[in-house]
Amino acid sequence: TFKIMMKLLFPLVLLFTVPSCELYEDIDVVNMGQVKLDQLDGNNVTLNMDVELDNPNFYSIKVKPSFLDFYIEGELVGKAHLLEKLKIKRKSVGVYNVKVELLGEKGIVAKALKYSLRKELKIRLVGKVKTSVFLITKKLKVDETKTIDATKLRPKMPFSN
Repeated sequence: TFKIMMKLLFPLVLLFTVPSCELYEDIDVVNMGQVKLDQLDGNNVTLNMDVELDNPNFYSIKVKPSFLDFYIEGELVGKAHLLEKLKIKRKSVGVYNVKVELLGEKGIVAKALKYSLRKELKIRLVGKVKTSVFLITKKLKVDETKTIDATKLRPKMPFSN
């Protein structure tokens, strides 16, 4: 019973005794691996992505389904919706499978064609992500820009090399 009480009280004691900026270190997106197109429905696309994340914190972080603005080459193309909860293990670098639905703006198909033949794309996600640690929930600001290998997004053609 004492151990259970300590497990419950420890996060609260930390919350009130240590300034919040010292408790949290940013999670880094190390690499984007395989991207698989699951579904294409009008202006919406569902993707399965392998994302390598580095969590330097001494605690696991749960990321709850959230919406972020999604930009390609500085142009807003829609909202990215994390469809499932994600638990990022403490003090680790790991690859996580993330299911994302891209809710495209009007004209998304024309924009996709415009960028489809590039070798690299600069993508940017902006907004707030709902997270929780122990019993504490918080919305974290996200403004992440990455250059990705655009060839990973192209569907494989049956007769191509």
